[in-house]
Amino acid sequence: MVFERFQQNWPEMRTPAMALAIMIQRLARLIRESARASLEPFDISLTEFEAMAALRSHPAPHRVMPSALYDTLLITSGGLTKVLKGLETRGLIHRPLAEGDGRLRPVELTAKGIVTVEAAMRAVQAADARLLRDGLGGDGEFDRFVGSLTNLLACAEDRRPRHE
Repeated sequence: MVFERFQQNWPEMRTPAMALAIMIQRLARLIRESARASLEPFDISLTEFEAMAALRSHPAPHRVMPSALYDTLLITSGGLTKVLKGLETRGLIHRPLAEGDGRLRPVELTAKGIVTVEAAMRAVQAADARLLRDGLGGDGEFDRFVGSLTNLLACAEDRRPRHE
């Protein structure tokens, strides 16, 4: 593991903060792997799931312009176009023409898309719960950990460099 290599080859760099950063990155990777496995029965990729979940989080009829999905998904416009085409081909989203300007095409979940993303979300949440709760003691420890991570994330967000 990375920790052992640092300890053997560069011990002065193995600080608690570095160890925590590496553990958080590794945990994020394991959570994504678990989510991917949970999504296999639904025949959707993690990026497709994230796009559908972002759409589902908007008020009914769960319709937004593609540009609203860029920040949520951290994806290029070309990558998003590919994801949306795949979802549309499978009937999970619909791209109606916008009123006024026919070039603008919002993205909207279909009834099939809503059913799929809701079932997929339940599967991902169950996998997340198993993965995360099993590593912690009882509910009290889990709740304290969530509180600590919430504070850490808020602090990191506040200190994040802003690009204008």
